[in-house]
Amino acid sequence: MDPADIVGLREGTPHIRRVADIGSPHIGKAGPLQAASDGNITVGELLLIEGSGFGKQPTVLLGGRPAEIRWRTDGGGLIVQVPTGGPTGSQPLIVEAGGRRAETTVTVRRLAVVLDGQRGLLHALRVSGGGGQSPTIEAFGKPVGVAGALGVSVSSDGAAAYVLVHGGDHEQVVIVDLTAASGPMVRDQRLLKHRAKAILGATNAQTVAIVGDDQLTLWDVSEANRPSAWPAATLPSELRGATTLALDPTGTLLAAGFSAKNEVALVEIRPGRSEVVPKEVARTVVLPLARQPLLHSLRFSSDGDSLWALCGEGRDSAAAQTTQLVAVQIGGKEAGESKRSLLLGKPMEIRDGGAPLSLTVARSRPVQSGATIRTVPERSLVVFATAPRSEGSQPQPGALFRVGGSGVLKTVLSGTQLFPSVDLSPDAGLAVAAEQSGSGPLSITVADTEIRSTASLSLGTAPASAERASVSVVIQP
Repeated sequence: MDPADIVGLREGTPHIRRVADIGSPHIGKAGPLQAASDGNITVGELLLIEGSGFGKQPTVLLGGRPAEIRWRTDGGGLIVQVPTGGPTGSQPLIVEAGGRRAETTVTVRRLAVVLDGQRGLLHALRVSGGGGQSPTIEAFGKPVGVAGALGVSVSSDGAAAYVLVHGGDHEQVVIVDLTAASGPMVRDQRLLKHRAKAILGATNAQTVAIVGDDQLTLWDVSEANRPSAWPAATLPSELRGATTLALDPTGTLLAAGFSAKNEVALVEIRPGRSEVVPKEVARTVVLPLARQPLLHSLRFSSDGDSLWALCGEGRDSAAAQTTQLVAVQIGGKEAGESKRSLLLGKPMEIRDGGAPLSLTVARSRPVQSGATIRTVPERSLVVFATAPRSEGSQPQPGALFRVGGSGVLKTVLSGTQLFPSVDLSPDAGLAVAAEQSGSGPLSITVADTEIRSTASLSLGTAPASAERASVSVVIQP
């Protein structure tokens, strides 16, 4: 039943009889519900709450966060989506109606999606811990084969992953349902109408951008496993040759970095009524005094008001320049203008770090937790990795660094291994990093960003014939 079709429902005392996870079935119109439950409740999944006395306008809270009511069922039941950003583990589920409430307990899991390009596999791993609890990590379901994968992103509700796969004349995107019973499964494959090199998901909007050298396609992922595409759009010619890309939280600004000149350009990609017309709105040189290519990675801040740039020389260089982290403040539009101003912050020099490898930024602003004496969400505003460096007078190990809200630099992990990709849990209490050591196995390590507490899982060794390929880690929101 549509939520508006509730004339026959009566108020009463709420009572929860049963809660079942039902994956992400497409509900195009009212009718029989065909859904599968495996007893595993995952971020982004739909829940069926059956009972009585829910009335016409109930409120549902899961883990202290509101859960949107998508549908009603015959008899007054509720279908809600597991909200993003909440805690995992055993959590209260509350239905409030008419000033009364019913409460039960459910167990919520969050997945880390790992793209292992060398083996052509997409893994789903359950991760938990942080905030005083020991980190844990375990495999969930079977790996999904994605040979030729170039990159991966996850929908803003966490229900689906999108893998960009190299094709013949054009690339394609494999849509993986992360809420399917017994583990992730391929839901669909979409052939693109242009070449592409990156796929980027907005953190606060139902938007995915698939970017090539000269064209871009935007997807509306309001229903994560059934995305709809805007017509492919032509990018400004000045964006050709971009070496790193980032999408702002609202999905309307694309940042393109050019390592040769250490330049960053901002392109507005906000959809119009029928098409997307990309338009460059700002450009700056991140390191004005540098005379060699140093720009490596870009990420937007959680509020979209700034852009973080990780800069430094590659692993094979002579290490004459220290790795640096630069914040670029993004100004608003002037009245009647489309251009934006960019203001460079003072570079933070990472004197104890090697070559730049990967960069991630927390999804939300700090808030004080009432359950602990320390700030839990976004304890780590920025986390980045550097590679071991043996050249020079002071050899450096590989390391995972955290920059807190006060600008203090802290080492989270260090060793001889590489950290090719890292992502943060929604509260920034956990960093999930891929670890690669020479020809050894690919491992995933979950680390508490406040204390030296970790857990690891090996994903296996690539065959000797495997070429170096993309490794990416993305955590459900």
